[in-house]
Amino acid sequence: MLLLQNPNAFTRSPLDRAGHHRRDAAWLEAALKAETTLLVPFNEQRPFVTEAGGAVVPGWLGAHARAGIARHDARLLFLGLNDAGAAHFAIDVDDPAKLEGLGRFDDLRALGPRLSHDDLATLGPAKAVFEWHVKNGYCANCGAPTLVVEAGWKRSCPMCSAEHFPRVDPVCIMVPTFGDKCFLARQKMWPRGMHSALAGFIEPGEAIEEAVARETMEEAGLKVVEVRMHSTQPWPFPHSLMIGVLCEVEHDRETIDTFELETGRWFTREEAKLLIAAKHPEAFAPPPFAIAHQLLKTWAE
Repeated sequence: MLLLQNPNAFTRSPLDRAGHHRRDAAWLEAALKAETTLLVPFNEQRPFVTEAGGAVVPGWLGAHARAGIARHDARLLFLGLNDAGAAHFAIDVDDPAKLEGLGRFDDLRALGPRLSHDDLATLGPAKAVFEWHVKNGYCANCGAPTLVVEAGWKRSCPMCSAEHFPRVDPVCIMVPTFGDKCFLARQKMWPRGMHSALAGFIEPGEAIEEAVARETMEEAGLKVVEVRMHSTQPWPFPHSLMIGVLCEVEHDRETIDTFELETGRWFTREEAKLLIAAKHPEAFAPPPFAIAHQLLKTWAE
């Protein structure tokens, strides 16, 4: 039952990634001099944003600003082209003071509910890839320092010629259902009252359906009998691909793994509607930009 239009945040980017330009040094050099090119600064994986009248937007700068805000060797990431053909880049800035008074660097997760769908889809890849670069400066094959190539989308080892690409970690996230009720759980670290879907990393050699069944059994003691695909979401915290499903289970007698979870409970369809409307008297669901919210919304409505 994959949805015709993905409702999740960080999807449906307005940019054409135009990956064929990543290896074209001459094209990239020209793009970085073009008057139509835009740069969005990042500092420690936090995007630069501006705010006016309550609206938060990325703090796009013209390409000419590059020399004034970052070192000549600052890490760049080519994000793609808009419909008019203008190139968009993210640039890693090490001195946020150079932009003081023009806006602020802020945590992308905290900004999530306030940014537009298009802006999240544009900034998400930059956050994920910049974080990958920070953690992967050395070759996993020989240990030598690696070089950033292909407009920020690859690292290459000059010693052994190994190529390293940004990683994506697949995660299954599921709402178990039994008849006219669904099961949600909570972790101890979450805000009081927050309940969400079950989730877990997909292991090597494991199908999505197998991971859903394993994680649901491990975390809640519930046996999955049917898996229905819903949608996917690239989740840049740090670089996951959330694979959302609704799964019917054999019974409603849960056994919570208290190592993974604090507790869990069943919600009726009417209660689920109250959760997504933030009107339930005892609990609340994740915000709309999280795939768990969309899974619950689809089931409830």
